[in-house]
Amino acid sequence: MNVITNKTCFLMICCLFLSRFDKGDAVKVSYLHHLDQLKRGAAVGEIARKFSTNENTLTDGCSYAVDPHAVVKAKLNNHGNLGALVQHELKPKSLLTISGSFDTLAMEKTPRFGVALSLKP
Repeated sequence: MNVITNKTCFLMICCLFLSRFDKGDAVKVSYLHHLDQLKRGAAVGEIARKFSTNENTLTDGCSYAVDPHAVVKAKLNNHGNLGALVQHELKPKSLLTISGSFDTLAMEKTPRFGVALSLKP
């Protein structure tokens, strides 16, 4: 008899999403897997299909909570777009986010960077 203990049981979530914004033209399937019990690290995958352009997009990503107030995230898709961000919680519900992305297949293009500050009272 196999017994699953709490040490080996991690959360796995899979969902199917039909986009209403594209008038039902796009379907997305997502998968989330927490890598540890504390839910500090996670791996994600998404497959998106757009029917009008007959285009598929595969996106892989990961997330890691460096400490209780800081998260690092990265994602890469099959079109060569690489994105990363660092998000820090300054106080409860107030976030500072620094992000960047670039096209790995067209290195001559200028990368994009951004800073966002979300303040909640």
